[in-house]
Amino acid sequence: MKNDQYPMESGTAHSTELSAALDRLTQEHGELMQILLDMEGQAKLAEQETDKRKAIQSLLHLRLWVKAFMQELERHSDWEKEELFPFLNGYFHQQSSPSMILSFWALEKDHELAEEYIQYFLRAVHEVGEDSELVQLHQALAYLIHACRILKEHLVKEEQLVFPMTAQVLTDLDYLFS
Repeated sequence: MKNDQYPMESGTAHSTELSAALDRLTQEHGELMQILLDMEGQAKLAEQETDKRKAIQSLLHLRLWVKAFMQELERHSDWEKEELFPFLNGYFHQQSSPSMILSFWALEKDHELAEEYIQYFLRAVHEVGEDSELVQLHQALAYLIHACRILKEHLVKEEQLVFPMTAQVLTDLDYLFS
């Protein structure tokens, strides 16, 4: 999800690392968003399924997909928490701006809430059996759909926070070194 409102390209060498981080953020967010859209779409289709066997097969397929997605999301989140967010928070804290810790904390809480819904989904799928009612299957899918919505909003909020901040850092660096 490239945000053209905040151009990140700067011709100076000192901004190359930050620009690379933004490129990575943009690329990974785009990939994660597409997977979330696809998973949510598949979950909605499965939710409309009236054949219990087909619904169970869809649930099992979605469970595998969710587990792989969560590994990717965790890898991405670790990079943000260990590299990108500490840099931005440190930079703006030094600029006598209000600490960004609260904004990052709110983003982390959204992420945790989505993970809870993912866990509800995985537990519900684990409890599904041949004797399960469609309503039980639909509840499991509702957990997944809700998690996808939270994570999509999370990615958008994160970009709305990070892109303007990094644009400001790049502008400051260009001014300082020009």
